[in-house]
Amino acid sequence: MKEKLCQMNAEYAGRPTTKITLEIPVDLLDYVEKTAALEGSEPGTMINCFIQQGLLNSKAAIKRLEFAEHAKNVLKNQGIGQGAIDEIFNKILF
Repeated sequence: MKEKLCQMNAEYAGRPTTKITLEIPVDLLDYVEKTAALEGSEPGTMINCFIQQGLLNSKAAIKRLEFAEHAKNVLKNQGIGQGAIDEIFNKILF
């Protein structure tokens, strides 16, 4: 994680920042603090890292869904029936 944390911080270095107030369960904050200590980091930096990683995962999921929609449209434009398209994507996506 240390290596990835450094890479993510470098990616966002020099960008404007803002402060927010965040309410999280006490036990979750305790876990974040322990994780940050293991990484030799601050809890705020660790939370930032987790948010960035979550957004990267979400971005990848969105791209997969956009690709699936595009592929469905291509198949439909090629004359493939909606039932066949649904069957294909139900097997691929689920």
